[in-house]
Amino acid sequence: MKNNLYLVFILLFLILSCSPKPPPAPDVSPVPDWINGKDEDSLYLYGVGKIMIGDVGKEKIDSLANYQISEIINNRLKKRLQHISDSAGINAFIYIDQITKSRKRMSNYYVEIIDRYQGKKNEYALARLDKKKYSDELLKGKHNATNIAINLLNEIQNISSRNLELISQAVDTIGNYLDFYPLVSDTTKNRESIGIIDIARNLILEFNDRIFIGFEPVFLKTMPLISDSKRIRIYIEDRISGDKIAETWLKASFSSSNEHDLILTKDNGSTIYQSKFILENMASYSIGFELDYKSMMKTPVIELLKIKPEVFKLTFIPTAPKIYFENIIDKLNDNAPTSEVVNAIRNCFINRYSAFFVHDKNDSEIILRLEVSTLEHAERVSAIYPYFVHATGSISLIDTKTNAVIFDHEISEKEGSDFNSIEKAGINALRNLANEFGDDICD
Repeated sequence: MKNNLYLVFILLFLILSCSPKPPPAPDVSPVPDWINGKDEDSLYLYGVGKIMIGDVGKEKIDSLANYQISEIINNRLKKRLQHISDSAGINAFIYIDQITKSRKRMSNYYVEIIDRYQGKKNEYALARLDKKKYSDELLKGKHNATNIAINLLNEIQNISSRNLELISQAVDTIGNYLDFYPLVSDTTKNRESIGIIDIARNLILEFNDRIFIGFEPVFLKTMPLISDSKRIRIYIEDRISGDKIAETWLKASFSSSNEHDLILTKDNGSTIYQSKFILENMASYSIGFELDYKSMMKTPVIELLKIKPEVFKLTFIPTAPKIYFENIIDKLNDNAPTSEVVNAIRNCFINRYSAFFVHDKNDSEIILRLEVSTLEHAERVSAIYPYFVHATGSISLIDTKTNAVIFDHEISEKEGSDFNSIEKAGINALRNLANEFGDDICD
């Protein structure tokens, strides 16, 4: 009997242990109020990362939370850069990629994940940025960069390629802090605070005003037209001091092409240059010579400051050009001789450019157009005063192949006088005009 009772207990235990167990009570965590975003407060910026459960893992969700904070920083950066660009007249957005990368690296040091939550389908992470620590680090960086930039700019005493590099380096040093527009507060040099950018831009403008690019032979000073077979000497000079500027890059840009040459001046501030024809369908072309800032400064600095150098132009014509001569002369009367002016122009182009003058326009490479006008003063103040006539002139060169005006030159106004005749006063004015061209311009 006793044994049967033990068997009953054992069977009952087995039956109960094999029966299905009831499910455990669900562990339901409350949904935090930040999963759809959290507004910043006086101390922190917040970002929320969200991924589907099983989609990669912790690193991805943390990056998404950090990204939200970065986007807030970037949007505010864009607004400040726009304000700086508008108020300072610069293109501050040139540095936006560089600044964005710098701010992201800096902000990462002050971002932490402070909470996580897993729902039925998604999991979430809450990140925050300590605004004070981040701001303090930015201001510290700006202060250090400003001091470095000031020291670089203080080294600049005159115009040189080295000093252009210093300007570029100074601006680039503060590039990551353009939205703060770093200022110099040295009242010994300036009455009030002035931006590093303003100092750099003023130096560049001063350089542009003082730089002079000259050419030899000397006649190019008065008539910048030369045969393409001639070698020329190019020099860079300080207009104020007269000093030649050594080891400086020049850019020679062709008017009819996107091609250009780069030229480096030597220790004496000059270099020899030989032009070249680049298009067969043109009888002439011009070349603009300018400082090549891109060879001496960083491209973002040039675009930030909107640097535009002064351009000094020369017109090149082929050796022994075939010229058709057109003269348009407003004479005092049919008897007023104009041959002296015409002969002065012809002789100039024959002697200097070995020109051939053709009788048919269709046979020409260049049309040379001479225009002369006279202004007579028929009324005299009194009988003891002479008659006066003023003559002015200009010459133009037109490329026959393209019909483009390739050269324009004004001849200075000249005066002629005679006590007896207005006609003779006009003749004298034309003679003086011829002398001006033959002696001073084409000598």
